Amino acid sequence: MVRHVPVIVLWLIIGGGAWAFLGRTLPALLVAFSGTTYVVALMLQRLRARLSGSMGERVLLVAVSAYLALFAALSLTRPFPEIAPLVFGVVVCHAVAYLVDVFRGEAETNRPLHAALYLVQLPVLIAGPLSRYHEFSAQLSASTVKLGAFAYGVRRVVTGLIKAVLVGGTLAGAADAIFAAPPDRLTSGAAWLGAALFGLQVYLQFSGYCDIAIGAGRMVGLRYFENFRRPYTADSIREFWRRWNVTLITWLRDYLHLPIAGQDRPTVRLYGNIVAGFCFVGLWHGAGASFLVWGLYCGSWLALEATGLRVRIERLPRAIRHAYVIAVVTVGWVILRAPSLVHAAAFFKSMIGLNPRPGLAATAFLTTAVWVALAVGAFAAGPLVPSISRWRVSVDAATTSVLMMCAATGLFLWRGPSMVLRSIRPSHET
Repeated sequence: MVRHVPVIVLWLIIGGGAWAFLGRTLPALLVAFSGTTYVVALMLQRLRARLSGSMGERVLLVAVSAYLALFAALSLTRPFPEIAPLVFGVVVCHAVAYLVDVFRGEAETNRPLHAALYLVQLPVLIAGPLSRYHEFSAQLSASTVKLGAFAYGVRRVVTGLIKAVLVGGTLAGAADAIFAAPPDRLTSGAAWLGAALFGLQVYLQFSGYCDIAIGAGRMVGLRYFENFRRPYTADSIREFWRRWNVTLITWLRDYLHLPIAGQDRPTVRLYGNIVAGFCFVGLWHGAGASFLVWGLYCGSWLALEATGLRVRIERLPRAIRHAYVIAVVTVGWVILRAPSLVHAAAFFKSMIGLNPRPGLAATAFLTTAVWVALAVGAFAAGPLVPSISRWRVSVDAATTSVLMMCAATGLFLWRGPSMVLRSIRPSHET
């Protein structure tokens, strides 16, 4: 094992690759943003000691509101089209968490390097998972890099790339083609296919990016929380959102007091908080002006479950409960994916088969590659993945063996000739 290397490896290797990939504009913005956030944290720490509790909370509220307004503006206007809105979401969430933790006394400001690395964590920059400063800083101070963890990280990175790029990218191409077609030309099967493809695409790409982040973190000695826990196997809408983007949902609860999937007693205020939380999640996913309608839609289903629907659903067979969850969630994805609410309404019309002269059937979009990606995606999102966990351990062991062989081969190629020459030299001298 090697101690105290993760920061250097993280910043030089992963950071260098991300820096080259992201171009020039975003890195400069991130540096400026992290510096500004650190200065604000210093100010909050001093104000907390001088001002009364209510006044200090007001200053914190202004700072957090400014960050949230910035995130909303960047997500809706998208001044940098080449940058995914998720990047702004991750950075803003970490900034708000850091400011709140500093104000609460749960994070310090005497380690500017740790703060900078926390505010701009390059492995999780694309889609999370989110983390807390005190956990991240503790790992930087006393973390280790082990061969087993490195092999596990390699496997997670490869898995994430396959999910996000190979499978998710294939599904995205077919989904884009369906949503780009005139809705009144789609058959019911084609419309449902497009909605299902987009639902799987979102899951595979988001969870795939998180797999890459978790794997990259383990390779350099950092542990990140699991962010997706097979949400499509849930039996209720509340359980679905308890498994989807877990760190974001808990961040909304702990820092903005917006409990999306909690078990609180249903009230009008709670419903408003849930809708507000879903609006933030909609912006996180890159929705346009439809994020508010999507928030109302998702919040209404949670409200229905809290007021008695869930009790009735629990009496149904498990297969019907799963079908209910998938149908509700899939309709919600259409609201987020459609370019406008008018397009979404026309798309829903196609889904229920009300088009008088549909011409594009599902078979027009189901190529061999899409069929394979659809099958792989459905399997990856289904309940059978835990049953093959022992095979994943075998893959980690095989990866470790390959890494050891590569390291030994590299060492031999580097040191072998010189060792041979040294062993031969005395015989020539005699």
